[in-house]
Amino acid sequence: MKKLLSIITITYNDLDGLRYTLDSIREELDQVEHLIIDGNSTDGTKEYLETLSEHYTWVSEKDKGLYDAMNKGQELATGEYVLFMNSGDGFYTKETLPSILNMLSNDSPDALYGETMYRDEESNNLGIRSEVTTRKLPEELHWKKLINGMLVCHQSFIVKKELTSPYLLNNLSADIDWMISCLKQTTNCKNANMIIANYLIGGISNQKQFQSLKDRFAVFVNHFGVLKTASIHVYMVLRHLKHKFTSILS
Repeated sequence: MKKLLSIITITYNDLDGLRYTLDSIREELDQVEHLIIDGNSTDGTKEYLETLSEHYTWVSEKDKGLYDAMNKGQELATGEYVLFMNSGDGFYTKETLPSILNMLSNDSPDALYGETMYRDEESNNLGIRSEVTTRKLPEELHWKKLINGMLVCHQSFIVKKELTSPYLLNNLSADIDWMISCLKQTTNCKNANMIIANYLIGGISNQKQFQSLKDRFAVFVNHFGVLKTASIHVYMVLRHLKHKFTSILS
């Protein structure tokens, strides 16, 4: 029987983070398909995966990076909807996933999105994304609004699989390109009006910030054109400086 939601988890040498992610999903395994794509980890992850029940589908092999792994997961997914909940991230509470499944089942949106709680490696809540960053979750989500940046965290965005496209490879901003491409196909995007995911701060784009910004510029040019992209990046720099200055004063 086809599952309503495919949850895809990408992991590499992060066994503790993987366990945390699986624990946030475990109680709903009869209603979701959980795919785990491991990049041939050497920290015991593969041995752990071998102990999991038949409810899980997993692959452990070398890949060409994060977005290659995400493409593998998306290709394997058989659910009506897909959600990427990567190793170290998880659902906000035990009640979150059941609420999401009810919304998807009852409302049948093209996409469903919500807020994200930032947390550190000690599992301390740092505040919701709209409060601690310059990216505010919009009441209504349209692809053109993403000219202002990644307004929705990847882990808090669920979309019908039929509306997805492959991720760009060798581009650290492939996530925003993917989301824009998905939203261009949607006509019914629902705000869940709730916190969906706990997000562990860090990530590849933060570790390679300059390259990420360069890649995002290329993505925006493709979707919005050169002039609009250049002007919005000037605005983003000013917005970032204002946010940083306000944080220092407070």
